[in-house]
Amino acid sequence: METRELVQPGEHNSLTVDIDGPLLSFDKFRKAQEELATILCEVDQNIAKNQRPSVSWVVSSVSSGSVHLTVKGIPKNDIAVFQVAEVVRAVESGIATLEERPERPPFFSDRALESAKALASLVGKDILMIQVGVNSHKVNLTKHLVANVDELIGANYKSFGSVEGLLKAIDLSRKPLFRIYDLLTNKSVKCYFPSNLIDQIKDALGKRVAVYGLIRSREDGQKVSIQVEEMEVFPSEQELPSIEDIIGILGGED
Repeated sequence: METRELVQPGEHNSLTVDIDGPLLSFDKFRKAQEELATILCEVDQNIAKNQRPSVSWVVSSVSSGSVHLTVKGIPKNDIAVFQVAEVVRAVESGIATLEERPERPPFFSDRALESAKALASLVGKDILMIQVGVNSHKVNLTKHLVANVDELIGANYKSFGSVEGLLKAIDLSRKPLFRIYDLLTNKSVKCYFPSNLIDQIKDALGKRVAVYGLIRSREDGQKVSIQVEEMEVFPSEQELPSIEDIIGILGGED
């Protein structure tokens, strides 16, 4: 169940998209508008719990140089007065969440997720930066958002199990994670872990490990990520007993 808070009318009724780059084509500018409109409409409908949008969105200002496009919400009825700011806040915080981690924000449908991904995917050679936000609170859209949406939409299957491979690439910049690489295919799986495992994970860097927890997989069975609950570190080849040691353990001849 989504959580809703009372928002005063007029508190935040507009959202701004900043687009910066050496060459912004009309097609990409139109694409950015279309994807933003889809996100606003989808979130609006989910907040209102009906199939009809309760808010109309109009362009309140456009400035050149780096393009600054501001859209303002106009309630379609008295009931929707409070909803304008709620939609704006949900979109702003939702995009920030998607940029940080693969977690579905409140009121974001699959279609809204796809549009957020499409908007972030416009960043490249011609468009160096896209920001979305309210006033001075802006969120940069990057490849992290694209990857997080792919993980959310593509990995629809959940199960408890284990992942085994070589532990590499610890990343603490957002939600703490490391990657495990399969020794045969070299494909990686994102491993999200609690803070109490950080020392154990650092010690296991570069070693073969097995982690256990909730796995998200694609339809074809490809594992995408795991929420780590436990980890086992396998001994290195140097730490394994030799044949002579094994014979001795089994009581063989000297």
